[in-house]
Amino acid sequence: MSSPSPSQNSERLHSSHSPTSSKSSSSEESDRLSSGSDADGLDERARQNDKSNKSRVQILGMQRRSKCGYCGTRSGSRFFAARSQMLTCADYQALIDRGWRRSGTLLYLTDHSDSCCAYYTIRTHALLVELHASEKKVLRKWRKSQLLRDCGMRPNNSGVSLEDQVLTVADRLQMRLEPAGFSEEKYLVFEKYQRAIHGDLDSTRSGFRRFLCTSPLLFEQPKADVHGEDVSLSDPLLPNGLGSYHQCYYIDGRLVAVGVIDILPRCVSSVYLFYDPDFSDLSLGTYSAMREIALVRELHRKVSSQIEYYYMGYFVPSCPKMTYKARWRPADLLDLITFAWIPIDRCLERIRQHPAFCTFDPSIDGRGLVRDTEQNVLKLTPALDPGLLSEEERVEAMLLEFEIRLEGGNAFRLPAASLARVLEGIEQEVFHTCASMSLSLARRMELSF
Repeated sequence: MSSPSPSQNSERLHSSHSPTSSKSSSSEESDRLSSGSDADGLDERARQNDKSNKSRVQILGMQRRSKCGYCGTRSGSRFFAARSQMLTCADYQALIDRGWRRSGTLLYLTDHSDSCCAYYTIRTHALLVELHASEKKVLRKWRKSQLLRDCGMRPNNSGVSLEDQVLTVADRLQMRLEPAGFSEEKYLVFEKYQRAIHGDLDSTRSGFRRFLCTSPLLFEQPKADVHGEDVSLSDPLLPNGLGSYHQCYYIDGRLVAVGVIDILPRCVSSVYLFYDPDFSDLSLGTYSAMREIALVRELHRKVSSQIEYYYMGYFVPSCPKMTYKARWRPADLLDLITFAWIPIDRCLERIRQHPAFCTFDPSIDGRGLVRDTEQNVLKLTPALDPGLLSEEERVEAMLLEFEIRLEGGNAFRLPAASLARVLEGIEQEVFHTCASMSLSLARRMELSF
């Protein structure tokens, strides 16, 4: 199995390392010449979705990061990885609701039995968010800069909805929501951001394309709009249906920021934000979060009433740069044992008691499913623990068919039980897959090794 290295940059502003890698100038030129292929890729993904609504996922198995993107630990941590070139939005929604995230086409789930930091998926109830003084201050700054208009007669726009305050733009600000894709203009902003904010001097076009422009998500229509009718792919609010998008911010015609987002059946999931450092004084991170929360509200009202949450990736309590995510309330954290969403206020005390890893259900502490120190090690992250599977589920898991591709290019599909007779370790990988993704989700995917 190959050994990918997922970026932990699937956060808004504060990653400590770049997802890109160095490459030769000739390869750079090749990337520049091929930059026009993204539209063809979008068309191909749409054609594939017409033929099949099945996700195709290659299991890569347990891997190790070379360095933690949050605390900088060189030993990194283990994670369970998979790769997908075709993934339905519904299936990815199911995966992130079990703690998974994506970096480009790479899907990963941290093994908390071997991790320097605890990662908890966080979601915000976008329909209920209220702005606080710090966010209102940012909006005043944008109005003073003539990027937003006043939208109410009351002082400071009190009593005006969040979306009206955020979306009432002035002529200087133009917004464009477009399918994720490469452009030289976007890359130059990204390279400038990485260099100035993260000290990364090795950004490449191929790394940028792989990390932030390439997505496995298939564009698809929501099941129905708020009136119970099919949603047209030509809807101006959602140009291609659910899928991966770039939300582009232009000031006086100049691209100044790009928010990379996935629009899924129940949420808008933030992948990354990069911006031109010349505009740092505008607090683009805060404004873009408000903008994406407002987008959830618009989608909920106009497209699908099922869309109501804003996912900001991982909440990492031990990383001060990640704690800003908790200020958007009300919010929930995902329990990786029960897969229940728990209000964050109930979780924070548990995290203080068990800083390395914990469940938010104190009734199951006796099972040893908490970590208080690095020495108090879990046997395995509960979400990856084959022990979660019953005997009946294990039997069913070994009946799942996986595709194996030979060196000559030939491929064949066999039940996992047959593969386990000739390939060492396959049984454990199958159990990890079904425990982390759920057996029902694994059943509806086309899986391979």
